[in-house]
Amino acid sequence: MADLLTRNGAARPVDGDETFDALRGRIKERFEGLSPHLQRLARYALEDPNHFALDTVTDVATRVSVQPSTVIRFAKEFGYTGFSQMQKVFRLRLIEGVPAIRRQAFQNRERLEGAAEVDPRAILTEFADASIASLQKLKQTIQSDDLRRALSMLSDADHIYVIGQRRAFPIAAYIAYGLIRLEVRCTLLDFVGGMVPQQVATMRPNDLLVAVAFAEYTPAVVDIVQDVHIRGVPILSITDVPTSPLAKCASLSFLLDEMDVHRFQPIAGAVGLIQALMIALGAMREQ
Repeated sequence: MADLLTRNGAARPVDGDETFDALRGRIKERFEGLSPHLQRLARYALEDPNHFALDTVTDVATRVSVQPSTVIRFAKEFGYTGFSQMQKVFRLRLIEGVPAIRRQAFQNRERLEGAAEVDPRAILTEFADASIASLQKLKQTIQSDDLRRALSMLSDADHIYVIGQRRAFPIAAYIAYGLIRLEVRCTLLDFVGGMVPQQVATMRPNDLLVAVAFAEYTPAVVDIVQDVHIRGVPILSITDVPTSPLAKCASLSFLLDEMDVHRFQPIAGAVGLIQALMIALGAMREQ
């Protein structure tokens, strides 16, 4: 939906049926023209839409370090009467795609906590459902051309460096494991000993950095990605949204925007993607 403006610069009221994808597109289009405070809110909305859908005005303001009035101004900037109207678009997203699973994950959190005290299997069921949704979304969103490009980058690299911390660390470690199993020259940048900057300094243009990070992004990982990008080394990233600092620097990015399940996000989609890449890469090397 085009973002029409009135003569005084304020956004015209939006259609009540605007979709999340349409709103996300408008935010991305207007991002560069927003004030610094509104840009911070835009990043938060795009990078963590799940919390944006559920938090109060005060919670959002606290997370982004702005005044609550700025949150309301952000909503009005895009034609909404207030934050609540804008938030409805984000909440609708939670029950789209795989409706039953999203409802369970976000509307039944209190029920889940109560049930887990009696039977921990309730948590297992919830995570299994979220992982199934993640894999279904993976099949729908990952394009064949992007997989071919990623395989070409992995195959052509002289040496592959892999980086990821916090939730992304097991994903990065699994990538390194797969590459080593295929006897590909690989280094996992795990920050042990504090030598990662020195390791990165040895990278050459024919090498490749595979970077994994999701909001909130580990500053040390972002710094490494930006440094490698400036030096002209190719980057393949696995991240969540187009505005991610990894996506902005990467030659190719796979976007896996997963939903929270009781403050944790499944990694089944990322693992499935990695396994597919490793199996395909192994077949290429055998040929």
